[in-house]
Amino acid sequence: MEIQNLLLIMIIVWGTGILFRKINLPILLGELMAGLIFGPALFGVFQDNESVQLLAELGIFFLMLHAGLETRPRDLLNCSKCALAIALGGIALPLLLGTGTAMAFGNELLPSLFIGMALSITAISVTTKVFKDFKYNDSKIAHMVMGAAVADDIAAFVLLSILLGVVSGGGTISPLEITFLIGKVVLFFGGVILAGKHLIPMFKHVFKRKGHKAFTFTLIIALAFGWFAEYIGLHFILGAYLAGLFVKEDLLHPDVYKKIEDRLFGLSYSFLGPIFFVSLGFHVDFSIFKDPETVLFLAAIVGVAIVGKVFGAGIMARLFGQGRRESLIIGISMNGRGAVELIIAIIGLEMGLIDEKIFSVLVFMAFFTTLMTPITLKFLLKAHGKRQLLDTEYEGV
Repeated sequence: MEIQNLLLIMIIVWGTGILFRKINLPILLGELMAGLIFGPALFGVFQDNESVQLLAELGIFFLMLHAGLETRPRDLLNCSKCALAIALGGIALPLLLGTGTAMAFGNELLPSLFIGMALSITAISVTTKVFKDFKYNDSKIAHMVMGAAVADDIAAFVLLSILLGVVSGGGTISPLEITFLIGKVVLFFGGVILAGKHLIPMFKHVFKRKGHKAFTFTLIIALAFGWFAEYIGLHFILGAYLAGLFVKEDLLHPDVYKKIEDRLFGLSYSFLGPIFFVSLGFHVDFSIFKDPETVLFLAAIVGVAIVGKVFGAGIMARLFGQGRRESLIIGISMNGRGAVELIIAIIGLEMGLIDEKIFSVLVFMAFFTTLMTPITLKFLLKAHGKRQLLDTEYEGV
């Protein structure tokens, strides 16, 4: 029956992928909808079990490893002041608005901080695809958004580490404990960065030769970093993400790098990742729509998520010399959520930091903002492209 269950999941994932690709929407939305509609919450076509849970956990690992592989540390190091300011605005305002809104609806401080942190995350994969579709991926706007998104995600992981450390410590928040947690997170990031910079290059021969098992060695590095993260009281996803940062093209033979990237992409987005996104629907509680106060809370969270990102990032872009239209494009670009936000939401649920009601709210928030971002961004880029073309023709006269 477990094989039959997995078969049904993959058939529906494949079908929704084809449908959402045709209507030009993010495929992960289709996978999430499949879990919501065909999972135990509604029709019960497939069920949750230990095999699905194990594959979903592996999906989290491979999604984070691939996310690290796609992240370029140089983008962060080469960030302009404007990009860093955009990241700061895109983190601070949603964090403050989300935390304040959650507390206004009666939630305690730690769950409220978690909600605010979840709202501050940016999913760059959706925006990147839209930029590529409109041939804007090499534009100044795209580079600023990419750099800001990298800084945004790293800051979110640091905040997540601190929150999970507080939860592991019994939920107490004292200045001394917070200082200790921040120090531990900084040491972990610093230690892993040093290891990646000085130790991993010692194994260049593994990555340079086609015959060596470079993919297996990449998994060993990711698992080792993940184990070390858990050993010091952090979450394994941080290790997986940071491991991906160091498996770069300049370290590998080009053919070897392409094989590693292809295999990780296939595992992350064609098999294990879709199972994870489908499994999220198993935890969603549709009864939240029966409670007017929870529906109001959902509307408020979606509202502050959009306002926080668009205004937080957009105002910073405007203050650093970008035009109104460009600032709006940047703000909308930073508004999309996706895999990372959903991964963090399920971690919060598993750690007992949030309940299923808040988890459901965060899932629907991610769905709405991820759906809204490409649609709005395409309209704005199309208008911006026409205006830019007219400006170019005028300047050439």
